[in-house]
Parts: sequence; structure tokens; C-alpha cells
Amino acid sequence: MTRVLVVSDLHAGSTVSVMPDEVWTEDDQGRRNRICSNAIQRVLYRKWEQMCADVGQVDACFVLGDTIDGPNIKSRGFELWTPNLSLQCRTAADLLSMVKTRKYYGVQGSYYHVGENTSSDLAVMDMMRGEFGTDLVVTVGDARIHLCHEIGYSASPVSKATAPSSEIAVSALHDEHMGKFDLLLRGHRHDYYDLRTAFGHIAGCPCWKVRDAFAAKKGLKMLSNLGYLLLDIQGSDIRIEPTVWVPRQDHQFKAVTL
Repeated sequence: MTRVLVVSDLHAGSTVSVMPDEVWTEDDQGRRNRICSNAIQRVLYRKWEQMCADVGQVDACFVLGDTIDGPNIKSRGFELWTPNLSLQCRTAADLLSMVKTRKYYGVQGSYYHVGENTSSDLAVMDMMRGEFGTDLVVTVGDARIHLCHEIGYSASPVSKATAPSSEIAVSALHDEHMGKFDLLLRGHRHDYYDLRTAFGHIAGCPCWKVRDAFAAKKGLKMLSNLGYLLLDIQGSDIRIEPTVWVPRQDHQFKAVTL
């Protein structure tokens, strides 16, 4: 049996994403600074440490994009603990290095966060000496798995399954030319789903970023699912063990009392 850890959307560099308790900036003629995590980040980091301990040794780690938060251009760097993309990438790599594996497979995240030329996700995978692609097909035993970051998102509760269902349908439609996939894995949406139909199987990986200012601007439509997926693969059979949690209310809102 092959065991694979799947993580997505670390968004290292954001003040509401997973971060070690402290990060040191790169030494530049003695101007080295220590950056400490906040209360929300400490909760996320304890969860990350718990994940690494609970999962133990795995055969590989799949990383589904947006390993860093990037420059946050539209908000002029708002909600970043560092605008230094090199430091963001190094922090993401430090987090991934805690996973007990020697094999990493990563895909390109969203252009807004990680860019494309050059890609910060690619830089992180280079640090991990992992395989990288815009999307990636990984064969594990008799199972063929497609890794990709992007997938459609709907704020409507009745339309949540539309994009995953469409991905399955398109995959089945093109299997004569692209080959049959036993599992499609997606990130991007910050929510967990596991959908099987007669045409295929898709799963969405939860994230490591709590509700941010962008989500707050959308009212109550967006709620992050945090956590990870563990794949147990034997032959062409794939069993998914999700670990999913939702942050406390006081980590989602600024709440005051009259």
C-alpha cells in the first residue's frame, strides 16, 4: 500500500496562514530581524505539527499550489507579515520539510498569488527537489491521478458541486485522448469535497489559511475548511482519509461587545 499526504494553499506570508512560531529574515550586513507569529498562526502551526506527527512516514507529498500568498498587489501588501517573496518561499519549504517524506510533487497555483514567470510554487518545489508542472499526472501503482490547482468556485450553496461534476464529465469525455484518471485532485477553493459519479472521482483539498479580508468583503459566503487528505492506494483502489476542521469564531471575525 502507498500512502500519500495531500496539502494545498499554505499561503505562507499571510498573517492568517500557517507560519512557524518565529522566522528570521535573511542576514544583510547585520540587519537580521525576527518575525513572530500571531495567535491565529500559532493555532495553525500546532495543527501542522500535529498533522506531521499523526501522518508519520509517507511515500510522497502532493502540494496543490498557492504555497505562498505573494505580493497581494491589489491590497498593496495588506495582511502580509513579509512582502519578501524569497522569505515566503523559504518559509513554505521549511513547513513542507517537516513532512516525513523524500518525494514531493507540486503544481502551479493561481497567478495572483504565485505568478508564472517565474513561479513561486516552482521555486518552492525546487527547494524540495520535487517534481513540478502546471498540472501533473502521477501514476501510483495501477492508479492514475491528475493534480491541478484551479477549479471553478460558486458562492451559491446549491451550486457547490457544479464545478467538480464538470471536471469529472470533461475528464470522462477526453479519456480516449488524455487517458482515464482514477482520481482528480484540486485545491484553490479552500474547501473539502469528495465526489464520485459513474464517470469518475474528484476530491478538493482543504487549505491552511483562515478567513481573510478578501473573504470578509464577500460577507458570509466564504468559509475555509482547513486540514489535509491522506491517500491510501493499493492497485487502482484509492481510499481518501480527510482531516478537516473549521477555525473558531473568534479567529474568523473581529467581534466586539456593546
